[in-house]
Amino acid sequence: MALLEAQLRSMSAKLRLLEDEHDELATSRKDAVDPAAPINAGPAPLQPPPPGQPGIRWQTPDPSKTYRVPIDDSPVIGPSPAPITIVASLQFPEPYTHKVMPTLLQLRRDHPREVRLVVKLFIVHPRMTASSIASCAVAYQDALEAMEIAVWDAAQDQSLAPQPGGGMRSLDEVELRELARALRVDLKQYDQDLATCKAGLARDQPVLAKLGQSGVPAFWINGRYLSGAQPIETFRKLIDEELDRYRADKTRGGKLATYYDRLMKGAPTGP
Repeated sequence: MALLEAQLRSMSAKLRLLEDEHDELATSRKDAVDPAAPINAGPAPLQPPPPGQPGIRWQTPDPSKTYRVPIDDSPVIGPSPAPITIVASLQFPEPYTHKVMPTLLQLRRDHPREVRLVVKLFIVHPRMTASSIASCAVAYQDALEAMEIAVWDAAQDQSLAPQPGGGMRSLDEVELRELARALRVDLKQYDQDLATCKAGLARDQPVLAKLGQSGVPAFWINGRYLSGAQPIETFRKLIDEELDRYRADKTRGGKLATYYDRLMKGAPTGP
C-alpha cells in the first residue's frame, strides 16, 4: 500500500508539471522557431490574453503600417538619431530572444551608422522579471550582449538549483549583481539603472500590449511590426524599405534629428 501511495504521489507531481508546461505553451509565441529550454511559469500579470481566447477581440499589428512606439528613456545601442530605429521588445532569458540576439548584433555591425537598437522589456514569464531588469540595466553601459549570454547560461545551470523537467531557473538580485560585476560595469550606475528599467517595464508593457504585442521577441522597425526570431533576411528587407523611405524624406529636405519623431507623429497606438 505504501508503495502504491508513493507511486500515486509521483504521478500527481508529474501531472502538475505537465499542466505547468501546458500553461507556458499557451503563452508562448506560435511562430517561435526553437522550442529548447522551457521556462516553467504562468502568464505575466500584464500579459494580454492569448489571441483567439473566447470573448476577447484581438488584432495583430499590420506589418505594412507604422505604429507609434515611443523611445522614452530606454537603453539605446548605436547612433542617435539614426535613420533606422529598431525597438526590440524582449525578455531575458528567453529561448527565442536568445536565438535572435546574434541577428540583432549582426544588423548593427552591417549598419553601424544607420541602425540604432532600443531595448524594451516585455515579460511573458514573471519568474524572469529580475533577470530582464538586470539585463536592461547593463544595456545602458553597452554590455547587453555579454549579459544576455551570462544570464542564459546561469539560468540553465541545473547544478545550482535543479528545476522540475529541466526548465530554466530564475536568478535572484544577488546573483544578477555578481554577473554584472563580472562584466566590469559601473555597479553604482547599474544600481541606478535597475530602478529606471523597473519603471520602464511598468510603463512599456501596457503600451506594447495595446499595440498588439502578445509575446517575445517582437520588433518595431521605424514603427513597423516584426514578430518572432525571424531570419536576418527578413530584417534586412524591412530595413532596406525603411532606408528608402528615409532617403526620400532627406531629398525633400527632412532632417535626421527629427526623423523618428516625425514618423511617430499621428501614427496609431494600436491595430
